[in-house]
Amino acid sequence: MIFSLNDIPKNKRLIIYGYGHAGQMLLKFLSIYRPNQTIKCIVDDNYKNSDNDLKIITFEDLNDIYSQNDLILVTLLLSDKIEYRLRENTKFNYSLIRLNYFHDDIEFLKFKKFYNNKRKYISKLHSFDEYKEKDKLKRVLSIFTNEVDKELYSTIVSCWHEGDELIQDYFVNNFEKIGRHYLEYLDFSKIKNVIEGGVADGINSIEFLSLLSKDCKIFGFDPIFNEYNESKHKKYLEENNNFEVILKGLWDVDTNLEINISDSLPLASVSEVKSILSKTIEVTSIDNFMNVRKIDKLDFLKLDIEGAEYNCLKGAINTLKKDRPQLSISIYHKYEHLYEIPLFLYDNLANYTFRLGQYHYEHGETVLYAIPNELI
Repeated sequence: MIFSLNDIPKNKRLIIYGYGHAGQMLLKFLSIYRPNQTIKCIVDDNYKNSDNDLKIITFEDLNDIYSQNDLILVTLLLSDKIEYRLRENTKFNYSLIRLNYFHDDIEFLKFKKFYNNKRKYISKLHSFDEYKEKDKLKRVLSIFTNEVDKELYSTIVSCWHEGDELIQDYFVNNFEKIGRHYLEYLDFSKIKNVIEGGVADGINSIEFLSLLSKDCKIFGFDPIFNEYNESKHKKYLEENNNFEVILKGLWDVDTNLEINISDSLPLASVSEVKSILSKTIEVTSIDNFMNVRKIDKLDFLKLDIEGAEYNCLKGAINTLKKDRPQLSISIYHKYEHLYEIPLFLYDNLANYTFRLGQYHYEHGETVLYAIPNELI
């Protein structure tokens, strides 16, 4: 599976399978970063015309136009049936591709503007001396063993204080090699049981399922299912025995919380701000959930739960120490999470390696990865 533009061979002629949102975004990214790459055509039984000069053909026509130097990139998320058809013809060379696509054209046009006006990204280690949290920030910097992560952390912290220009420079200059959100640095061959905090529309859940073994189990927690209920992926997930959705939030104890569900927020969040649009939800701790459900081991924990990540980790500490799972934790919902979460994990989990990922051109979508050293 391909997770970054750098993984696409430059010497291949590309056939894009699927002209939905992902397919159209892929073509836009290729036009920026691979303007000289040959794109032969698009395959899609549901479209007749493209927004560019590329021809759209049906699957039945694919066999006639395919040649040995072609690579078929399958952009569709639910691709089981397509993969089966492609495998039937042994001459087809194909790969699934999952990039960090923007939600809409507005986001892409902003990104393209940044790219067209891009400056060279000059990374440097920040002293943090002017920030009141300087000692904590410096300590976090020391837990990263890779210089790239140290420099990225410095960039992210400075952008919280000084604006997004530096992170924009980083993102447009490094987009080609940035891997998939939540999936970098992980060893999926060692993962069976997963807790996914924050299901949203289910896209990430489906990506996890495509990478895991047939006996895996994903427990997806999300207290507000507006996005999930309206998702076209809901039926697929509900019919998949490897996935279970749980209508609860994750916290450090079992209780009820009032959360903000304002339209201005992309997802519900735990907030100190009093909102007319609020809802009381049930929350549980991971330690309690593991005990009640008698799950023998947790192998992977992904958290993107709108500011509740730190509390959730505190309520998972016994499980984390016992099972030593791989972790993908969002640390961008609150500024203090940039140091609270890394230091909490570092102080409580011995012999872990920490990596960092940035998946947007603004100071959001920052993910901290923690991998047990025995899996590296």
